[in-house]
Amino acid sequence: MTVKNIWFRIGLLSALLLWTVTGCTDKEELSYTSHKIATDSGDCGQNPCAKVKISFPIAEASTAIANQINKIINNKIIGYFIIDPDAKKEESIEKAVENFKSEYLKDKKMQPDFAFGYEADIQGEVLFKGEKLHSLAFSAFMYTGGAHGYSSLTYLNLDPKTGKRYENSELFSDTDGFKKIAEKKFREQEKIPEDSNINSTGFWFENDTYQLPENIGITKDNVILHYNAYDISSYAEGGKTVKIPLEEVRPYLAIL
Repeated sequence: MTVKNIWFRIGLLSALLLWTVTGCTDKEELSYTSHKIATDSGDCGQNPCAKVKISFPIAEASTAIANQINKIINNKIIGYFIIDPDAKKEESIEKAVENFKSEYLKDKKMQPDFAFGYEADIQGEVLFKGEKLHSLAFSAFMYTGGAHGYSSLTYLNLDPKTGKRYENSELFSDTDGFKKIAEKKFREQEKIPEDSNINSTGFWFENDTYQLPENIGITKDNVILHYNAYDISSYAEGGKTVKIPLEEVRPYLAIL
């Protein structure tokens, strides 16, 4: 074998090795760790203050897809702290938290007898990891004054192959078929007779027609439909959750 051939083979092997390493990096499996933030406005003691407690998943893989997913998660968390819809959106969770505490201190300064503190409690978790879908849930309680705070449960459904967020319509191969089953489950749970108007027991569905919620999550066992307070009923009624066994609706899903 000539020297020229030896170097050719060494170069070829190097190229193959580089391709293998790069390929493995691109296909690195997404994993998640939990990141926690716990802080307050520093004036607590026996007095009201601003308290923040956050726990949320972070995609750990060193890929552009993981970065995209983390950007979506970060924007989700930051969104909870937007008190004034006309205010500038903060670029990081840390800045949003600091702004939340600052707004409380401003209110307290303007109203020395302000008897309540601000509170933000946000908990995120990974519900499901599949080849085509990662489903994340976020429960939150926010209080910034007034008669009561607001609790919510929302979901992010992400494509692990692209890092993009699924629209609800993309979750289904047959939305109408799924909706029929969902309405039946909802009526059974809320004791609404089949032959009566969906709003006959006090719900607020638009045009007296059942609609799927904005918040749809998926676990290994169920499709979860969640209506937050004010979505279809009063605050006093609270949120409404319907769980549908996955096997009953699998033929209507596009992502499993």
